[in-house]
Amino acid sequence: MKIFKINTLILIVASLLFSGEIMATPPILSGRAKVSLLTCGQGKALYEAFGHSAIRVWDPSQGLDVVFNYGVFDFNQENFYANFAKGNMLYMLGLSQTTDFLFAYRNYGRSVREQVLNLDSAERVSVFRFLDNNLQVENRNYLYNYFRNNCSTKIPEMLDSALGKRIVWRHSDINGKASYRSLIYDYTVFNAWGRLGIDLGLGAVIDQSIGGKELNFLPIELEKSIARASIRREMTDFPLVIETKTLYEPAVFFGADPYFTGPVFLFTILLLTICLSWYYSGKSSLPFRIFRTIVLMGTGVLGLVELCIWLFTNHIDAAWNFNLLWANPLWLAFGFASLIWEKRLYSTFRIMRFYFPALLALWFFLPQTLNTDLIPLVIALFVCCCEPKTSVSKTEN
Repeated sequence: MKIFKINTLILIVASLLFSGEIMATPPILSGRAKVSLLTCGQGKALYEAFGHSAIRVWDPSQGLDVVFNYGVFDFNQENFYANFAKGNMLYMLGLSQTTDFLFAYRNYGRSVREQVLNLDSAERVSVFRFLDNNLQVENRNYLYNYFRNNCSTKIPEMLDSALGKRIVWRHSDINGKASYRSLIYDYTVFNAWGRLGIDLGLGAVIDQSIGGKELNFLPIELEKSIARASIRREMTDFPLVIETKTLYEPAVFFGADPYFTGPVFLFTILLLTICLSWYYSGKSSLPFRIFRTIVLMGTGVLGLVELCIWLFTNHIDAAWNFNLLWANPLWLAFGFASLIWEKRLYSTFRIMRFYFPALLALWFFLPQTLNTDLIPLVIALFVCCCEPKTSVSKTEN
């Protein structure tokens, strides 16, 4: 997956260089200063699908207009790819000019909304100093988690720390039962492959009910929480947001990819191909045997990867992955063995012909929501367990 385009990488590098210069001696905020939450809308790519949050500090008297951004990471950090694979991903607080920040989001066609916070002079200084201290090299890194420690969740944590927990939070309400996965589904309507990848990689942990501050992992939910919140001064509550405005709104919104490139269509084509190869296996069973080996070994490799992520990494949300019921690592061995000892596996395949229909019958009743686009693939696995017609004919003779 392509994480950043070239101009975004340039912006991040420029931001980090800029942070080291201007914040070496942070200015003293004037009475005209403002602190606000920026909420960026969704984009088409998976990493853009959930929006983004950042803090803007603006002081025209000091010529200061910067954005503090908890969503930055450095490809050049030591053991970057190894840490990513292990689930020890380090993100950092970065800094950029507001004009550069807005330029990047306009370039991507993503909306930017601003909520100016109702902070007095002392409170604005407190937030600014906290962010400046957090920006220092020894403080700016943090251990990233998709849901519990990201660019959005760090902001209420920062505000509580800087303001002595005087914010009274009234978190966004979600009608009905909400889970991390159900909210992900709401934000990936137009990204079937991205949704499938998340469903394959993350287990039943993210199907548990959530509410309150847990919803703030989504920037748009944080925006709602900030709008409802108040700040307490001497036993009196004041609205936390005093002004809301749109800084950029794209004229054209993205839509869904063509159905013919989606997973359900391609898995259906795979299913039909395997069915046809089985149907004509009375003339030649070689194509069917090749497809069977590819499908069994492919799903077996997928299951092995999922199992390793669960057991041997710190990706805690990959635990208890019920996709292993259909993508079992054992299929890897069965697929390889079917090339050499096909007849010895017939009894095993007979059991599997009962197993896959039973799994499909329970598909919607498991503790984990399994992606329905996978159903044609599971049916294809069932067909793979059928004996080629040449073998059936020989048995009858």
